[in-house]
Amino acid sequence: MGCGASFSPAAHERINSNAVIAITSSAITQQELIKSNQSTPAMSSATINVLITCHQNEKNVADRLRSQLIDLKFNCYVLVDAMPQSTVARANLIQWCDVFISIISRSYQRALFCMETINYAKYHGIPIVVILAESNFQPYGALGVISAGAVHTMLLDDDGISENVLAQLSDALVNQKIKKNSKNVTDPAKMEANNDKVNLIHGETQCTILICTVDDGAAVAQLVYEDFVSNNLNVEFENLSQPNAACSVRQCNVLVPILTARFEQTPMCRGALEEARRLQKPIVPVIATKDWRPEDWLDLTIAGCEVFRIFDNESAYEAFLDSSRMSGLRADVTMRCRPVPSRAEREKAEIKSLKEKIQECKGKLKTWPPAHKLRTLSILTDRQAVRVTLSELNAQPDVTHMHETISRSDIKAPAPMVDEYGFSKRREVDCMISYEWDNHKLVRQIYEDMTMREIRVWFDIWGSMQGNASETMATGVECAKVLLVFLSKAYTESPYCLMEFRYAVKRGKAFVVLRTEPNIQLDQWMLDAIQGFPEYEIYSYNALETLINGVSTIDVIMQAVRYVGHAQPRYLVDDCSAELFWLRCLFDDALNAISVESGQSRFKTCTRCGQQFEEHTEGGCKNHPAHFMDGTILESRWVCCQQQGKRAPGCNPCNHTDVVRVFTQNPSVGTWAWVPT
Repeated sequence: MGCGASFSPAAHERINSNAVIAITSSAITQQELIKSNQSTPAMSSATINVLITCHQNEKNVADRLRSQLIDLKFNCYVLVDAMPQSTVARANLIQWCDVFISIISRSYQRALFCMETINYAKYHGIPIVVILAESNFQPYGALGVISAGAVHTMLLDDDGISENVLAQLSDALVNQKIKKNSKNVTDPAKMEANNDKVNLIHGETQCTILICTVDDGAAVAQLVYEDFVSNNLNVEFENLSQPNAACSVRQCNVLVPILTARFEQTPMCRGALEEARRLQKPIVPVIATKDWRPEDWLDLTIAGCEVFRIFDNESAYEAFLDSSRMSGLRADVTMRCRPVPSRAEREKAEIKSLKEKIQECKGKLKTWPPAHKLRTLSILTDRQAVRVTLSELNAQPDVTHMHETISRSDIKAPAPMVDEYGFSKRREVDCMISYEWDNHKLVRQIYEDMTMREIRVWFDIWGSMQGNASETMATGVECAKVLLVFLSKAYTESPYCLMEFRYAVKRGKAFVVLRTEPNIQLDQWMLDAIQGFPEYEIYSYNALETLINGVSTIDVIMQAVRYVGHAQPRYLVDDCSAELFWLRCLFDDALNAISVESGQSRFKTCTRCGQQFEEHTEGGCKNHPAHFMDGTILESRWVCCQQQGKRAPGCNPCNHTDVVRVFTQNPSVGTWAWVPT
């Protein structure tokens, strides 16, 4: 993706996630939470303040850990997913802490308010310590990105918080460099349970989109309102500064708050946003004041949102490629207006199908249940990508490179990595481009070349960062076989680029590196990550025309992307519920048991790519849809993708096959092809 302070000059500031996720209603009352925290020692400048965050399912573990840390003289509080409800209290707790401990589980990953708090802590640079509560679950998406950059990660023992885990945790806490908090933070023990409650006056205006603001944001709100009306969107506008103002947040599908300093200071505005959070309505915020950033409760509320900056008509419609801030806002709001099925609803079909398949397996086995295979993951260590030795390309006569500039009207942008509901598509791609925004022109040119060679690429230059930036970026990393990294000094200085690169290392992704300027200094961990992978010096686009053994550099790079990617194993991302994960494991165990009892191998070997596959597997392989030239004009090249060699990896997605394939010549034209393809 394009990394930078605002990700793109014309775009909006993107801040992590705004996925609307169903959560379980909390059985813990606010009074219970405050009572459990009353024994916290008085604040001391010499004591480290620790905040433990978790889903309510892990609250017992968090309470035991808190008690143990208090015995070790740490100040400690527990913050669960939905309690306290007040955004003021939640923001104050996070600002109060010196170290943020996150007990991560499947439930935590799916809880909107858990993700909101860890995003907020990450944005403010608070050291994050991750405790993984489940040995068979690895965080993914935005949570995976944040946890990959944690200052310390540990796995919860089967028997809870052991002495070993506690000792590791204590060492990690005392070794953190504590930043002096310049903000006026209230001692959590002195905060009243309901001292900041807002009595929101509810309006009855029915609408799909509700724009709300106060007087100093009214001009921008009117601008957005008129644009939405002109595009036939069902929208209403409410100024909460007006006498006897009421807010119709309960009646809308999407809330678009126009944020200003006065908005942040208005209790009714906080009440409106807290009500939207409680009802899990999508919030698409617009900042209407230059050089201003929300703080405290408002900053927490938008920590999980994509933020648009629109100050006037000029900033709203300033063109960038074929887009603008206003068109981006309109597209995002339109996407969020669609009815969003819950994750549970989306998984029902697979659960039903798996139960039917499991019943079929049960009838084929002599004993039930089948032997269970342990599925503990090595989640504390980074996966290791496969390094390959690339053969040298050569061509006689020389094959020069001709670049075709392609407009967006001629070629489609990379398809979004999330669907219309903001959920990950898990669409496998050959390559993800990782770059800092200063290189966006070079990136676009090379993307055009890759597209002409039938390489499936994802990056965000044409707005494919749809919806939620961190989630989409993480999905891009998870779905790509290779990261094509445009390495520059600015890249190494960008926290967003480094966060993306670090997550790719965690996920065991392969790299092809293009150094876009000389004398780039890398930290040792980055040098270790790219060691053994292809690197090229590309200081300008003209460098791609340089011939290496008669082959243009761009084709050498494309070969590297294909062959390095082809060597990588496929990893599935466990992004499902605990119930669905258990059913998948049971079905897998049943298939293994059937294979053992029948004496027949469960897997076949693909005669095209050499991978193991099951007969019912869809996709996972590639063929060449066009023919192979073996003449003097295009020597040893596939017409479809310009690759050399008859055994070059395919470029067209297809199913695996175990049929014997023969390389056959068409005598009428002299071309070759594999039969079957």
